[in-house]
Amino acid sequence: MKKVLILLFLALIILGLGAVLGAGKYDFSAKSLRGEFALSRLNKPALLYFGYTNCPDVCPTTLYLLNNALDELGLDAQIIFISVDKRDSLKACDEYAKYFRADAICVEPKNFEKVAKAYDVKYKIESRNGQISVAHSPYVYALKDTQLITVIENLSQKALKRELLKLK
Repeated sequence: MKKVLILLFLALIILGLGAVLGAGKYDFSAKSLRGEFALSRLNKPALLYFGYTNCPDVCPTTLYLLNNALDELGLDAQIIFISVDKRDSLKACDEYAKYFRADAICVEPKNFEKVAKAYDVKYKIESRNGQISVAHSPYVYALKDTQLITVIENLSQKALKRELLKLK
């Protein structure tokens, strides 16, 4: 019995330590057109999406589907768009995000590489024959109180709504 209690106590310490060490992993501060932004100061769930404004298909489709799903669910969540393309100005990026949802915001993290690594964002920018191509992972990161709740990979409307319900 004593061994079980000791093991349980050690497990709780390890879990607690993991929570403390993981706390803040997904938090970041950034510039926005509204001033300084910090994920930790957001008072509602966040939907983080990494893309770029000249994306021909995945980015606009994803933002459109997110907007529709939020409306259908009546869920109040902040869409945060982060461009992986340094050619995107903050103003153009913000206008792009707002085209899909009026209260969406574009931010420029102070340390983009660190934020991208924390979320395991994959992207690649190549230049060939004067043409620039951008590739990026198409995931939506759903957070609540700076804690990652889910990474949404399946962007079908049904799956998206099911995943967003985890934020309620």
